[in-house]
Amino acid sequence: MPSARSLERRRFCQWLSAMAAGAAWSGSAAGAMTERGPSAVALDPQRGEDELSGPRGGPWRRLMLDARVVEASEGLTRQFPEAAKHPANPVLVRDRPWEGVSAITGPYVYGTVLREEGRFRLWYQILWRGNHVGYAESQDGLHWVKPALGLIELDGSRENNLVVSAAARQATGGDCHNPSVLRRPGAVDPTARYALFGYDSTSGHPRVAFSPDGLRWTYPAESPSRPLFTSSDVVSFFYDVYQQRYAATWKTRNRRGRAVGVAFSADGLHWTKVWDGPVFVADDLDPDATQIYGMPVFPYQGLYVGLPWIYHARYIPYGDYSVEKLHEAQSDSPRTIDVQLAWSWDLVNWTRPSPRRPWLSCGAEGSWDDGTIVTARAPVRVGDELWFYYGGCNGRHDDKRVQAAIGLATLRLDGFCALAAGEDEGWMISRREPMRRPEVIVNARVSPGGSLVAELVDRHNHTIPGFSRQDCQPLVGDSVRHMLRWTTPRLPDEVLRGDCKIRFWLKRAELYSYLPSSLDPAQPDLARFPSQGP
Repeated sequence: MPSARSLERRRFCQWLSAMAAGAAWSGSAAGAMTERGPSAVALDPQRGEDELSGPRGGPWRRLMLDARVVEASEGLTRQFPEAAKHPANPVLVRDRPWEGVSAITGPYVYGTVLREEGRFRLWYQILWRGNHVGYAESQDGLHWVKPALGLIELDGSRENNLVVSAAARQATGGDCHNPSVLRRPGAVDPTARYALFGYDSTSGHPRVAFSPDGLRWTYPAESPSRPLFTSSDVVSFFYDVYQQRYAATWKTRNRRGRAVGVAFSADGLHWTKVWDGPVFVADDLDPDATQIYGMPVFPYQGLYVGLPWIYHARYIPYGDYSVEKLHEAQSDSPRTIDVQLAWSWDLVNWTRPSPRRPWLSCGAEGSWDDGTIVTARAPVRVGDELWFYYGGCNGRHDDKRVQAAIGLATLRLDGFCALAAGEDEGWMISRREPMRRPEVIVNARVSPGGSLVAELVDRHNHTIPGFSRQDCQPLVGDSVRHMLRWTTPRLPDEVLRGDCKIRFWLKRAELYSYLPSSLDPAQPDLARFPSQGP
């Protein structure tokens, strides 16, 4: 009869073999895969697609975040709308004995929310005599149930919703701080359909566990002494569908204080860093009291969107690190944490809006989230909105006691950035597009008395006959998927042999994204850049 340890090792080896064969983790069903040996990474290019990232090779909606989208513009301003907090907040509060009392009392996210099989699934953080991962479910994303799972024994009872716990490390083989849950519906090994990445405070480094259902987790017995990589205590993981690899952000520091590094892995087990230091830091446009506490990242329509947690505190002004100097340096600082916005093409070079303003602000003084806000690792799409779950606290970082709960903030689909016009009409010219039909889907809002209309132009910005703004049916109202069409039903042959551009005219309107409905499939939407220069 094999021992429990040998069975655990066997499951881990099966999981490693499946990952080496290349089954990508994704939110959509995956087909059959071909075994190519332990050294091959044979990932199906269609796996890993979900509602946020879009297909691996595009086409992706052209976000106004992306400077490559806009060739020229006049009379428009770039706007970065804040996420809107839901009026039902907080949507999940402390109501179990094991959710307190500690420095942070109550549930918060540091965690993961997935939407699958008609339900929302939430893995959240609990800090009470160590780190614990709680689990909750919801049908509508607002009303949550914390099921009695019977998996973890705590104070002599299994009537709790814990899936990983510092109080019962023997049950799973580890504990977890800031859980990143990734799913693998196409996994060969049914015991490894889900992976849980996070920081194990006992081992002092990031680890990974796996599960058949997202509830029953097992850490490989070898992993306490084999870190995925070195890191401080804040990490966030995701699957990079565009490069078919796993990626992580991790907390490090620089001269300004806390900062964020990045690491990559082909199989989720063996990791490399761009370098053993930060790639995302507070810069010269930030106030003095600015540190980057952490940054969840998720693939979105060909880009990577980051949600940096901005810690408003000064760092040590001189000499070597010590806890005493740390607290002295930040003592006159606000010590609040809110969320800003960032984006990247490659996870190394990042762009942020200027001026630096919160994308998700702390609440008003005296509210449940007036001191600290951190976010789940990625949003979920619900209809025409993106839902961002966040953990809020009613106190500042390093306060001895703060109350925590979980809230919800929403954003329209693609609503990170808009090109906007007021009473005076403005315009923008798009990148060159290999269009095959004169149809463009736009995500835009037009206020009463305004309009959004477009014309097609050649590479010299001359209007193509039959496709002027007068030939276009304008958009009025608000739509995330309005189809702009022209009275001429077919593009000229010279356009079909090449490409054209789109000039959008806006008045009292905001344009968030666009996408031609039919593009030349022979032309890739975006080439990931090789080492060689032009």
